[in-house]
Amino acid sequence: MIAPLVLATVAVTDFATARAWYARLFGRAPDHSPGPSCVEWQIARCTRIQVLPRSDLPDRRNRAGGASVGILVDDLDEVLANLQGRHIDVMPQTATHFVRFAPVSDPDGNLVTFVESASG
Repeated sequence: MIAPLVLATVAVTDFATARAWYARLFGRAPDHSPGPSCVEWQIARCTRIQVLPRSDLPDRRNRAGGASVGILVDDLDEVLANLQGRHIDVMPQTATHFVRFAPVSDPDGNLVTFVESASG
């Protein structure tokens, strides 16, 4: 299967707080706002991160704090420096022989992990 767009949805308890946190995380206002309680950031040509209040999601997906999103980046050190400048707390970095990665947690505990290939 080839999909024209990948959309990762993150459930949150406090929409206004989460919207502000993700704006700091990505360094800009949302790229799309399909409704009054839905915002999206386009982070790659065919990939969006969508933030919704948990009450807007079907019962089986409405648990805030249960999402985990991985974002591949070319320069993890640059991303981490930018996040620190925007007052986003970064958890300790981890490295394997193949990747370096650094998770950050939104106010609900959803994880956004930035990953850099060890091969550069």
